[in-house]
Amino acid sequence: MLDSIQPPKKYIPKTKEKKRVKITLIVLLILILIIPGFYLFKTGMAFSKILTIKGIAWEKIFGGQLPSLEYAPSKDEDRINLLLLGIRGEGDPNGGLLSDGIILISFKKSTGQVAFISIPRDLYLQMPGEARYDKINAAYALGQEKYKNGLDYAKKTVAYVTGQYIDYTAVINFNAFKDIIDLLGGVTIHLDKPFVEDKQWWCDENGENCQPFIVEAGDQILNGERALYYARSRFSSNDFDRARRQQQILIALKNKVLSLGILSDPLKIGGIIDILSKNIKTDVGPWEIPQLIDLAKTAKLDKIIQRVYENTPEGLLYDTKINGIYVLLPTEGNFTAIRKDCANIFNL
Repeated sequence: MLDSIQPPKKYIPKTKEKKRVKITLIVLLILILIIPGFYLFKTGMAFSKILTIKGIAWEKIFGGQLPSLEYAPSKDEDRINLLLLGIRGEGDPNGGLLSDGIILISFKKSTGQVAFISIPRDLYLQMPGEARYDKINAAYALGQEKYKNGLDYAKKTVAYVTGQYIDYTAVINFNAFKDIIDLLGGVTIHLDKPFVEDKQWWCDENGENCQPFIVEAGDQILNGERALYYARSRFSSNDFDRARRQQQILIALKNKVLSLGILSDPLKIGGIIDILSKNIKTDVGPWEIPQLIDLAKTAKLDKIIQRVYENTPEGLLYDTKINGIYVLLPTEGNFTAIRKDCANIFNL
């Protein structure tokens, strides 16, 4: 809980504040992409432990044929797109490779704008190159099982839905999420009203008599465990609200990184290196890092655009049941509206 009395904030000239905002994305890129590679290099481990450099050939997925162009969007040279997947972890027997969080982070080079686009896990579609239909959260698991490359298969699947060329993919498990927040001393969020999840956690063997997880209204500091419960809760609300909470935690994490001087704290850097090296996989190449750092210097992180696709007319999806399973489908019967929305995200 925050102290009731806080010392006045130190005045920061606008020029310094602007500089701090610009370097924040650099710090986040280091946390998500750069640090794991640096750690493996420093410890003499092979980059292949954390990187999946080579993609899956489309011909392999589609039985020797190339797919239609909607499966392979052309690259917009003014955008960089990173697909961030959150999973429980490979050791979890209860769907550990299913993606509970699917966020496309998009950066527009010419303006420095940044957007978070959340894709709901229950979105139902025909998987690329497959006869089967499934929820989009199974894409990473299917890619791992069939092609030994969940990163690229998930990238291709989300690119098909959004119409966006995806440059990079990173998959991070919940252990890293929790441990990094703890290492940074927690994150601060603001709630207009209390959040209560009383149908999901600490239940009996029948899934009943659950104990409530509560976050009070106002400014609250969440440690890693509480942040994880907050970001994963959905039984008392829905998956769309959960996606918003996930984005809220990511922004809170960005704010914490900005406030701490992470790059000048060797102990915290060392701890983050250790956490990420064990809990993240990404397909970014080490030779691409300098360019990403240069681009990050122009990022405007004070006004991140947030988008969540949901079961409303404005959300472009509707819910139904197929074979008794709850799923989401595009309102127009195809992904044209979602692709258009993603293409114009910086003009909305």
